[in-house]
Amino acid sequence: MSYDDDEYEYLPALSAALADPSVEERTVDGWRIERLGLIQGAAAHGTIYDPLGPEGGGFPMRPGGTPVYLVSREDAPGEPVAVLVHPGETVPVRTQEWGDRVATPSGLAVVHANPSSTWIEPGTGILKRAWATLHARAAEGDDWMLENLREMLQRASVDPADWPVEPVEGDFTNDWLMIPDEAGTGTVLGVLVSPDGSNTTECLDAEGDTVAILLTFD
Repeated sequence: MSYDDDEYEYLPALSAALADPSVEERTVDGWRIERLGLIQGAAAHGTIYDPLGPEGGGFPMRPGGTPVYLVSREDAPGEPVAVLVHPGETVPVRTQEWGDRVATPSGLAVVHANPSSTWIEPGTGILKRAWATLHARAAEGDDWMLENLREMLQRASVDPADWPVEPVEGDFTNDWLMIPDEAGTGTVLGVLVSPDGSNTTECLDAEGDTVAILLTFD
């Protein structure tokens, strides 16, 4: 799979952004690329997952933190298309020919580097913020994602009765949010996505080494 594939037509724009990470936001050929910051934490490997889902993916952490980028269309910044995690030092030039499915039944994809052995715990803070945001959206008539999250919490035996339902101003403005982790020693990224699932695909540099992980949303 190369950068010529229609499915990954935004990858040249991503490559340009990775080649010059000093620019936090740029628009290239109709694609909006944002450098969101660094995924930080005490774990040697980061995790890409849904805290209420059955599976996840991983990536090696860069010393000091791993850069993460968000892709959206220029005319639809509130609808993320993909997230790229860049643990490598070189710029990717192509993708692997296959990827891995990542179930996102709660509608929330999370990236973190928390070494906790408890599956849900690293994503609890971002789940709470999403819960509040979706309550606000439900009050405006868009309640299907809230009801879906409520069902997934019940299935996981998580009781949100004491979780805030008033969102923090600015949370998930463009369907993403990065906050400190529960321990206060790292960062967590959350993206509101389709409950139908997501995919991760390795991105390779000119030498054929894996240098980034692309998380795409259905």
